[in-house]
Amino acid sequence: MADRDPERTRGGLRATRSYLGGFRWRELLRFGPFRWGDVALWRAARVATGVIVPLAVGSATGHLDYGAFASLGALPAGFASFQGVTRTRVAAVAAASVGMAVSTFVGATTVAAAPWLLVLVVMIWGYLVGLAVCLGPRWSVAVVQGAVALLIAVGIPLGPTSAALRAGLVLAGGLFQAALVIVSWALRRGDPERAALAASYRGLAGYASEVAAGRGGVPPPLAFPAAARLTDPNPLLPDAVRLAFDDLLEEAESVRAGLAALATQSIDTPSRRAVSRFAADANAALEAIADTLTTKRAERADRVFELRRLMAALPVPPAAADWRWAADDILGHLRAATGILARLDPVPGRKVKGELPRGQRTPIPPETGKWAALTLRANLTPTGETGRHAVRLAVTVGLAEVIVQASGLYEGRWIVLTIFLALKPDYNATVYRSIQRAIGTAAGAGLGAAVAAMAHVVPSGLIIAAAITVAVAYALFDVNYLLYSIFLTLFIVILLEILGLPAGTTAAARLASTAIGTALALVAYSLWPTWEGTAAHKKFARLMEAQGKYGTALLREYAHPGQIPSARLRALQTSARRALSDAEASAARLADEPPQPPLTPAMARKLVATMTRLANTELSLHALLTTSAPVASREKSRSGDARTEPVDNLGTAFGTTMRSLAEALRSQQPPGKLPPLHRLQTALRDQAPAIDARLVPVTDSLADALDTLETILRRNPAG
Repeated sequence: MADRDPERTRGGLRATRSYLGGFRWRELLRFGPFRWGDVALWRAARVATGVIVPLAVGSATGHLDYGAFASLGALPAGFASFQGVTRTRVAAVAAASVGMAVSTFVGATTVAAAPWLLVLVVMIWGYLVGLAVCLGPRWSVAVVQGAVALLIAVGIPLGPTSAALRAGLVLAGGLFQAALVIVSWALRRGDPERAALAASYRGLAGYASEVAAGRGGVPPPLAFPAAARLTDPNPLLPDAVRLAFDDLLEEAESVRAGLAALATQSIDTPSRRAVSRFAADANAALEAIADTLTTKRAERADRVFELRRLMAALPVPPAAADWRWAADDILGHLRAATGILARLDPVPGRKVKGELPRGQRTPIPPETGKWAALTLRANLTPTGETGRHAVRLAVTVGLAEVIVQASGLYEGRWIVLTIFLALKPDYNATVYRSIQRAIGTAAGAGLGAAVAAMAHVVPSGLIIAAAITVAVAYALFDVNYLLYSIFLTLFIVILLEILGLPAGTTAAARLASTAIGTALALVAYSLWPTWEGTAAHKKFARLMEAQGKYGTALLREYAHPGQIPSARLRALQTSARRALSDAEASAARLADEPPQPPLTPAMARKLVATMTRLANTELSLHALLTTSAPVASREKSRSGDARTEPVDNLGTAFGTTMRSLAEALRSQQPPGKLPPLHRLQTALRDQAPAIDARLVPVTDSLADALDTLETILRRNPAG
C-alpha cells in the first residue's frame, strides 16, 4: 500500500498520531448529537415487520431455523430500504437481496470446502464495497449488505445444496422487504410527497424569516426535500396530482430565487424596514402553504379557502420601491402555488375552473447502467479517493481474515464485519463511527445476554424481544448511531440465541471481535489516509465551473430571451447547487482533519464565503428573468439589438474567467490574465437608460465576487 508520495504519507501519519493523541479523544467519546426529530416510526414498523414475520412463520410451522435465515436476509435489506424514494427504493432492496443471496452461498460453501480461500473472497468483496462508494449512498449501502451476508454465512459452513436453500431463504426475506415497500405505496398514497413539499416550503419560510431579520444571505445550497421525492414519485399517484406536485416544487424554486434577490435589499438600505415587513408577510404565507399541504384530507378545503384569503390580503409594495420587482415576483409565485393547491383540493361552492398547469420538473440525470459503468471505471485508479479506499478496505479485511484463521479466534468473523462497517473513505466517519460502534456493541452485547435470559421465561419471548429491539434500532437509525448500534446488537444476540447459539458466549465474542475490528480500521486509516485536503481543491474547481456555466447561461438568456429553455436553466442551477453543497461538506471535513495541502481549512472558508455570495447574485439574476422587463424588447433582442452587446460581452467574459479560475485552483498555480470584467460591467452601466437598470447592481456583484476569487487564488493558489 505504498503511496506515490512517501513524504506526504509520513507527514500524514505524524499528523494523525498527533491528532489522535490529543484532546480530540474527549470529543470522540461524546454520545451526541441526538436528532430526536428524525425518529422514523412508520419506517420502523414497515421494516421490522419484514424481519419478524419470517421468524413468526418459521416458529408456527416448526421450521424456526428457516424463519431465522429469512429474517437474516430481511434485516440488511431493511437498511437498504432506507435509500431511494419509491421505485428506486425497491431497486435498492432488490439489488441488496440478490447480492446477499449470492454472498450467502459463496460464504457458506467456501468456508466448508476451503477456509483459506475465504481470504481472497473477503478481499474481493472488500474491493467491491469500497469501490461502490462512488455510486452514491443508495448503491453503496445495497452493496455493503452483501458483505454483511457473507460474514454471517461464514458462521455455518454448508454444502452446495444446503447453502443454496439458505441463500434462497435469504433472498426471500430480502424480497419480502421489497414487497412491503410496494404495499406502502397504496397505504400512503400522496402523503410522503405532500410532506416533502411542506418541508420545502417551511425551509423557504425559515429563509424568509432570516431576510426579515436582516440576516438573509444565500439560501441553503441543498436541494429541496421534495426534489428527490418528485423525481421518483409514487407510481399510484394520478397524473394530474403528480403534475400539480411538480408545479408546486417549481414555484418553490422560483420563490427561493426571488427571496435571494430580496435579501440583497435587506441589509444597509433605506428601505430595510419595508423589506423586512414584506419578508415577514412572505414567511406567513409560506408557512400557511406548508400547513395546508399537511392538513388532514377532511380539513384541506377549509385551509385552502383561508390560504386564498391570506394571499388576497398581502400588501403590495410601493410602486417607487427599487425592490418592487423582486416582491412582485415572489407574490406572483405565492399566488400561483395557492392556485395549484386550490385545484388539488377545491373549496366546496368555489370550484376553480381550468386544467392543472404543467410544470417543468428539474431534470436529474438518470442512474443508468452505462452511467454506473463509466463511474466505476473512472474510480478504479488507487490515486483517487474512492480507488484508494477500495484497495485499503480490501487489504484490511484480507489481513483481518488471515489473523482470524491463524489464531482460530471464536466468532472472529465479527472482526471482519466490523471493518466493513467502520472503515469509511473519510477520516471523520471512520473515527467517530468506529468509536461509537465499539461502545454501542459493548452495551448491546451485555444487555442482549440479559434480555435473552429473561425472554426464555415467556412463551415466544425471544421473538417478542427480537421484534421490539429491531423496531427500535430501525426507528433510531437516523437519530444517533450509538443508540442504533446498541439495539442492533441486542437484536443480533437474541436472534443467535433463537438459532441455538448461547447469548452469553456470543455477546462476549462479539464484544472482543468488535474491539479488534475497530482498532484495525483505525490503524488502516492512519497508515494510508485519504485526507480531504488533498482532493478538496478539485471539488472547489468543479464548483467554479458549475457556477460559471449557470451564470453565463443566465446572462445569455437575459440578453436573448427564449434561447435557453427554463428547464435547462433549472438544471444548471441544480448542478451549481449540488456543487456548492459538496464544497461546503468538503470544507466541513477539512475543519475536522489535520491540515493537509494543497487546500487548508482557512482557504476553504474564504472560498465558500465568496462562492455563496456569487450563488446569491446568480439567484437574483435568475429572478430577474421571470419579470416583465428584459434587456431590450424581446423582438429586438432576438434580432441582435446593439443594446444587448454589453450583456453578451459580460457573459462571455464571466464564463471565461470562471473556467480560468477553476483551472488555476485545479493546477495549484496563480490565475493567468483574465478578461476585464469591471470594464465590461462599466460599459453595461453606461447603457442603463436603454437597458433594465436592475441588471446593473446584479452584474456589479458578479464582477466583485470574481474579483475576490482572483485575489484569493493569486495570494495563495496552493492553500
